[in-house]
Amino acid sequence: MNKWWFVVKKQEMTRVWVDDKFVPVTIVKVMPQEIVRYKTDEKDWYTAVVIWLWKKEKETKKWKKIVYKDTVEFKVESDYIQNNQIGKIFDLDIVQWIESVDVVWVSKWKWFQGMVKRCHIKGWWATHGHKFTRTWGSKGNRKPRRTLKWHPHAGHMWVDRVTLKDIKVLDVIKTDKEQLIALKWSLPWAYNGMLKINLN
Repeated sequence: MNKWWFVVKKQEMTRVWVDDKFVPVTIVKVMPQEIVRYKTDEKDWYTAVVIWLWKKEKETKKWKKIVYKDTVEFKVESDYIQNNQIGKIFDLDIVQWIESVDVVWVSKWKWFQGMVKRCHIKGWWATHGHKFTRTWGSKGNRKPRRTLKWHPHAGHMWVDRVTLKDIKVLDVIKTDKEQLIALKWSLPWAYNGMLKINLN
C-alpha cells in the first residue's frame, strides 16, 4: 500500500547536465500541505488521509471559520495514521532521501470523439463523393441483436488514471518563497497542473 504521497504543481521544463549528457527535466512545485483529518473504516468504509492544498480564514463579527479548498485524499495504512498526527505539515525534508517517485494524474479530457480518433480505425473511402469517411462499418453479427461488450465505440476520451513509475529525482531546490523538485524527463499536464507523487 502507498505510504507517502505528495501533491505538486507542474511549472516548466529545462535541461541539466547528468554524466556528461544534457537530460531534460521537469520542475514541479511542492504545495503547502497539512493533514486535515482521517477517514476510517467505521465511519467512511475505508481508511484514507485528507490533505488540503489551500485554505482561507473567514472572519466576521460573530464567528471565525477556516475554509479548506482543493482537498485531496489518499488511501493509507494504520501505520501512517500512528506516525502522522492531524495538523502535520509536509515539506521537502521527506524528499531528501528519495531517489525515484511515481507520478499519478488524470489524462487530458478530449470530450466526445468518434471512432477514427478514439479507436484508430482506418475509415471509409474518401473519393467519388463519399459522405461517410469517418464512420464505422459493421458492429458485429446479426445475433445477438445488440452491440457486443468491449466492442469499440465512439464516446468520452481520455479520462483515465495514469501512472508513470520510477521517475528519478535529480535535484531538490529549497528557497525562501518556494520548494521545487527536478524530475527526470517530461511529465504530462499543463502549467500549474496538479500531479500526485508517490514516494518509493
